[in-house]
Amino acid sequence: MKVTVFGAAGRTGQDLVQQALDRGLDVIAHARDTRKIVVDSPRLVKIAGELSDRDTIKTAIEGSDCVLSALGPIGQPSDEELSDGIATILSVMEQCGVTRLVALSTTSAQDVQDRDSFRAKLRRAMVKKGRPTSYNQIVEYSQLIRASASDWTLVRIAAVLTSTPVSRQVSVGYLGKERFHSRLSRSDLAWFMLEQLDTAEHSRKAPAISN
Repeated sequence: MKVTVFGAAGRTGQDLVQQALDRGLDVIAHARDTRKIVVDSPRLVKIAGELSDRDTIKTAIEGSDCVLSALGPIGQPSDEELSDGIATILSVMEQCGVTRLVALSTTSAQDVQDRDSFRAKLRRAMVKKGRPTSYNQIVEYSQLIRASASDWTLVRIAAVLTSTPVSRQVSVGYLGKERFHSRLSRSDLAWFMLEQLDTAEHSRKAPAISN
């Protein structure tokens, strides 16, 4: 199986790349600056490109079996380009006949299966006030993915990300129904995303996740 990873130079992206290689997958890693991708392998192809560059996005997706997106806002002006980049990825996927997409989101993007609470509303309000561009981009690109024809899974982060080793112990579900903890290992996040390649359990769904 060949997978394409967008946002491959980030901490979660590099975990995705390494774990995908460990599973024996062929990986195409797309990033603005591929020099930051410390992982190396004969089964890894690195493609440098901006999210506004349709040609490099097409090169990364063509011939792939699945797209994994570790893209997310990082509190910089470039965040404003995020939803446009996701829209281009979705368009190229359709053009290339690639249907499976597993993408990061957060619980700022609500789901109809969530049971809203005062705590959840307060958390969203704090994110919206403190990082309005990030909040708006998360909501916008999550809506774009939901509205697409792709076989998508949105993995919504429900905790603070950490750098602890993979444990494969995660809480998965919907706000108000599952008990979520305050931390989530990036390695466990990457592991869960890769697990979606072998199951349709969360197809066209948006589960939240924490350790």
